[in-house]
Amino acid sequence: MAEFRFSFIQLLFRILARQTGQIGKIDFVPQKPHFEGKPVEQPFERATPESQGISSNHIREYLISLHDDPEAAIQQAMVIRHGKVICECSFAPYQRGMWHVTYSMCKTFTGIATGLAIHEGLLTLNEGLDEIFPSNIKLLSRFSRKRVTVRDLLQMTSGVDYSESGALDGSDWCTNFMSAGFKSDPGTKFDYNSMNSFMLSAAIQVKSGQTMFDFLKDRIFDPMGIREIFWEKSPMGYTKGGWGCFIRPEDACKIGQLLLNKGEWNGKQLVPKHWVEEMTRSHVDNGKFGYGYQLWMEERPGGYAMNGLFGQDVICYPDLDMILMVNAGNRELFQEGNLTEIMRRYWGASFVASDGPLAENPTALRKLMSTIAEYSGYDTFGGSGVGSAVLSEAAKQNLAEIPVYHKKRRRRKGWGLWSKKSTVMSPSEMLDVLDAHTYVMEKGRAGIFPLVCQVTHNNYTDGIQKIGFQRVEDTMVVLLYEGDDVHHVNVGFERPEISEIVLHGEPYYIGTTGRIATDEYDHVVLLLEIAFLEEACTRKINLYFDGEDVLARFSETPGDAVIADAIRYSGEDPDFLKLPFIRQFVEQGGRDLLDESLQAAIHPRDIGHVMSAADENSREGI
Repeated sequence: MAEFRFSFIQLLFRILARQTGQIGKIDFVPQKPHFEGKPVEQPFERATPESQGISSNHIREYLISLHDDPEAAIQQAMVIRHGKVICECSFAPYQRGMWHVTYSMCKTFTGIATGLAIHEGLLTLNEGLDEIFPSNIKLLSRFSRKRVTVRDLLQMTSGVDYSESGALDGSDWCTNFMSAGFKSDPGTKFDYNSMNSFMLSAAIQVKSGQTMFDFLKDRIFDPMGIREIFWEKSPMGYTKGGWGCFIRPEDACKIGQLLLNKGEWNGKQLVPKHWVEEMTRSHVDNGKFGYGYQLWMEERPGGYAMNGLFGQDVICYPDLDMILMVNAGNRELFQEGNLTEIMRRYWGASFVASDGPLAENPTALRKLMSTIAEYSGYDTFGGSGVGSAVLSEAAKQNLAEIPVYHKKRRRRKGWGLWSKKSTVMSPSEMLDVLDAHTYVMEKGRAGIFPLVCQVTHNNYTDGIQKIGFQRVEDTMVVLLYEGDDVHHVNVGFERPEISEIVLHGEPYYIGTTGRIATDEYDHVVLLLEIAFLEEACTRKINLYFDGEDVLARFSETPGDAVIADAIRYSGEDPDFLKLPFIRQFVEQGGRDLLDESLQAAIHPRDIGHVMSAADENSREGI
């Protein structure tokens, strides 16, 4: 019960009440920089699949399966064999070459850093945390302490009852971890906990005098040409260790290749061979295929995976000398779901690759290249190549679901947008009406940033107060007034439009697709899908125009179930329901109300009223 502290429950109910602003207990300081999109340093060689013993047809079928399964929610995919890229595909609007959040995938980087610290004599596997953090143990906690070692942290067997949800309590995560109780005796039971990874990072900083990120930059990232990488710090200045890292797909694959090479890169031993061998073998039963040092063992014998929430994976198969990389935005936790099933179906235990080159197959290769071009659309950061092809008509149809536009429309009494169900306005016609108009929202509680992203980055919304529209060179621009920020969202109707917005000082690229429809009441509806290109999440905003009013409905993917899990409210017997006042509330019939409140928090609604440009200027004193 220790991890469900009062402040976490307080945060939960603030979210359910759709309160806005910095509702967390941690002071927010912007950290994330602008992604620049510089050329990748020390890139992998590119080669045809056949030259590396893999059929182009097999890879194409794999990509089609990823693309066609909505539950997989694929965003990026790469296949590397013998150190050569034989497939790279972004799935529009996601951009080839752009960095992407890793969630827990970066724990493997922490495992590598720990091995380097041990190699340099800064740490030992059997060293106790009490020896590293003696001043972080509260007085009363000293009498019930159990000895937790570096090894326990590496293999997720610390047993400490302080996880990510507990980290919402406040800023001093080290002290809270060192003073927490225990679920089980250290070293006895696998219990996945990102704070174990955080404590490894903190230990490296205490011993080396560097943040773990800087420690790795000097020893791994810079020597490997991994330059555009960012890793968030905790409130007390430690690299988060278990999450918060953004890295390019190709650079993430470099870490996988480093492991396949037993720690060697370009002829230099960056990580001791014996440490890589220790990391990549199973040390503890996790109910699946085993867990190594900050690595998951895979179904294919000898395989291992860097795995992160929502489908962020780098999977290594030593027997094939192969790496699979994916970024996604699905509901997967711990490699269970459609994405993982597809990957194992095509590359799992039954897959056999040729030891030598296959005969080149130009026809199959052209089909593969065409499929990649269709799915990728256009890439701002991917440079030249197949993925930079102009969006095909088939891809346009798939992305935007372009309706048949008609020029006829009718108005009802009052200002606003109305249309018969049999007609749909064109974007240009809609802009003719909406241009330079602004809606003032009644509640202003929903934001553009998905809820999962808000909680993960401690960057909570101020709520969208106004929604405006502008025509800029025949492009619809939706203006979202949120706190002190005004987000200029370019909307694409044939293909997603790329914009950059700033959320409390942190820049994020978005790709926005628009579609115009009508509902059962003949209201014109503008459907906006806003993909956060560096994240796994997508925000959806549906605007229902009714005379001079607009109803805004917000949703996000990954959606309900994942967010419920994230706030510990998804199981048959969630822990926070055991709290006395919550249990009494539920026993008296309040469970349905909690469910409805959760749905309202995940799918908020707001109503706006039109304010003319003249009224707006007058109100602002212009």
